[in-house]
Amino acid sequence: MTSQSRVLRQERDVVGDSACDGVVTLLQSLMRYASVSGEEREVTEYLRDWAGEHGLACDLWCATDDELETAAGPLAAHKPFVDRPTLVITLAGTGGGRSLMFNGHSDVVSAQSAADWTSDPFGGEVRDGSVWGRGACDTKGPIAAALWAIAELAADREQLAGDVMLEIVPGEEDSVGLGTLSSILRGHRADGAIILEPTSGLPRCASRPGCRFEVTARGRSVHGSTKWLGADALKLMRRVQDGLDAIEERWNDAKANMLFSGTPVARPVTVDTIRGGEWQGMVCDRCSIGGYLELLPGDEMDVMCERLRTELLAYVAGRGEDANRVTVSFGEQYAGHQTDPGEALCRTAETVIAGRGANSGTAWSGWAGFNSGCEAGMRAGRLGTPTLVWGPGELEHAHACDEKISVSELILAAAEFKAMARHWCDIKEIP
Repeated sequence: MTSQSRVLRQERDVVGDSACDGVVTLLQSLMRYASVSGEEREVTEYLRDWAGEHGLACDLWCATDDELETAAGPLAAHKPFVDRPTLVITLAGTGGGRSLMFNGHSDVVSAQSAADWTSDPFGGEVRDGSVWGRGACDTKGPIAAALWAIAELAADREQLAGDVMLEIVPGEEDSVGLGTLSSILRGHRADGAIILEPTSGLPRCASRPGCRFEVTARGRSVHGSTKWLGADALKLMRRVQDGLDAIEERWNDAKANMLFSGTPVARPVTVDTIRGGEWQGMVCDRCSIGGYLELLPGDEMDVMCERLRTELLAYVAGRGEDANRVTVSFGEQYAGHQTDPGEALCRTAETVIAGRGANSGTAWSGWAGFNSGCEAGMRAGRLGTPTLVWGPGELEHAHACDEKISVSELILAAAEFKAMARHWCDIKEIP
């Protein structure tokens, strides 16, 4: 018996043949589309066709940068939205009930260092109890679980009062929030939202706001053999990076927001790119780094950005360097969110989680925040929609080599998303 057959047989014993085979097969199909940001069309059209074959209504369109900029203001650098469709899949209710919107992003990050992967990054291999490949947990696994749940509700012909929707947005990996904004501009609304991200299968009631920053250090190039006559931008950038580390440590207040108190770093300052130097044998005259500043719900973005700039330049000057040679700029911004645990959406999720068996999924230990930025801030901020972040998979596997998702978590999520829709959209079942 193959590893895949053994895993699926174990899951069938718990949930039955149809659910296990269906969710895993759907996820594998999605993962075989290499939908790196900017290349989302094919996987989105596949989702439209799959949903249509299962009796669900679909609305697919492409937003334009002009309409997004009109609504959001000047847009930070991102891949153009031309030919990058948004899709909303709907199971219509009978009327009079609350509606629920699931939201997942169709794009994935690239599978760099493919030679280091133990399986094809876009193969969707089932091995050792997991599905492996880029997008497995971020967020094609959560999307497969939610879509399967909605399709099962449609097949059951249950008379839910409210609509259940799944919103598939492009561009989360390069322009957080703009895909969801396109759906808002299209007129799609819901009484509650669940953003599909890897949360270890537990609902989270808050997410991080954040922004992209760039720091440039300017030097003066000379021949390397007379380096003392120049000014080394790379050396200056080492001071900058030390300063960013010091700021992250200084801002690491575990009590600033108790929903994030379980994370080791309260406000991550993460450098992810560096550029510098154009020719060998020369002192580098210009170096730039880019990265993300991630904050806490309640932090004022503009205030924190200015604090970062001011404290960084002060640090550089305090180390005997010329701070005038350092510039700090900010680009893409995305909103965080925080939903009160007393909200009906949170209470409904607690009811669903309480139905878990003793050995099913990660144990519930109370409400916490999702330790990342995501699409949650858009509907919560613009429309006041009660919002959770919830999905199978572990955040530590997202963007990593050998990304994976547990088959058992995937199956549990599909069952709990179905239960969540039934409880939330049929108001007669709410205590």
